[in-house]
Amino acid sequence: MSKILTIAALAGAAGLSAIAINDAATFALTGSYSAASDEFGVNPLYLVSGLVHGLAYLAFAGVLHAYGRRVDDGSRLRRIIRLALIVVFLILAAGMLTNTAVSAATGEMLDGDGLYGAVATVSFLLMFVGSIALGFSLLPRSDMRLPAWTLVAILPALLLTILIGVSGSPWAHPAYVEALVCFGIAFIGLPPRRVDQRSPEVGPVLDPVRG
Repeated sequence: MSKILTIAALAGAAGLSAIAINDAATFALTGSYSAASDEFGVNPLYLVSGLVHGLAYLAFAGVLHAYGRRVDDGSRLRRIIRLALIVVFLILAAGMLTNTAVSAATGEMLDGDGLYGAVATVSFLLMFVGSIALGFSLLPRSDMRLPAWTLVAILPALLLTILIGVSGSPWAHPAYVEALVCFGIAFIGLPPRRVDQRSPEVGPVLDPVRG
């Protein structure tokens, strides 16, 4: 089951990142967002995007739950961060899937300026903060370097995105940061890096010349 969750998380990260980066590139090149955004109303691509986002967030929450013992490794701080992220991903998943279902059934989106929009915005921000915190807490772990560095990279990517936005460039978009979050969480499910350690029973290696 854990392997299935990891595959689902990696697939979700790839799909969600592709949608987000395509949206960023489309806006930068044309001045208009892609059909997957809410700018063009409810359409098939918008519904597919919502479904991909919702299922991806569920998979991320699943990976954090399934590999909880490996992530925590006895650390209370990491456990708190991990559980908080699970809640955030579940809220995001519920929001995305609910909006997709309502949009498909009625042709109307949930009110982005109301409670739904407020909860989604706060959860989205907490997802970034929690992922960065988890990344830094995992840095000392040699078996978690890939997810740790991927999650830590969110911070400079976020700062760079803000600088790009301040400069007035149309390429400023949260898609790049979101991609790092997605893959950083998904990488947690990958097998840990093996450390080549010499068995204590093996004696010193003799020089063939000196003996």
